[in-house]
Amino acid sequence: MYIILVRHGEAEPETEKISNRARRLTEKGRRQAGRTARLLNQLLGKQPVTIWSSPYRRTRETAEILASGLSGAEGVQVTDKLIQASWALTSSQLIREGRPLILVSHQPILQSYLLSIVSAALKFTPASMAVIRYDVAWREGKLLGFLTPGLCKMMEDSRRESEEE
Repeated sequence: MYIILVRHGEAEPETEKISNRARRLTEKGRRQAGRTARLLNQLLGKQPVTIWSSPYRRTRETAEILASGLSGAEGVQVTDKLIQASWALTSSQLIREGRPLILVSHQPILQSYLLSIVSAALKFTPASMAVIRYDVAWREGKLLGFLTPGLCKMMEDSRRESEEE
């Protein structure tokens, strides 16, 4: 099965009036999530996909943009499991054999998951994602790719240019 770890897009800063939990995506963050959704749609096609999000507003907004851009998405499920850093606890609750799984959460939680799953340490910038082939029986994975928003934009621009030619 595939597990795709996605960090939320760029969010507004925390202030006295806006709590960390209530931070919204910026316009740039919405564009980043849209690019990520389009790239994931190319990779996954119409394959059924399960999307889980942490309860924070910016992750829910990112997950909803992903869901609206993926042909096989069946909505977004929200869980507190994605705000704790223990991959063992998260995986025991969310992992089921079969369809690809997209987990939308935060840095450094996603970094901790990646380290636990594939023994790789990469910093998740806003709207970056790691694509992992995961063996449920062995509870380990292989990192297939790590994509940043800049790389997603470059791939989208390149595809658009080739279509125009």
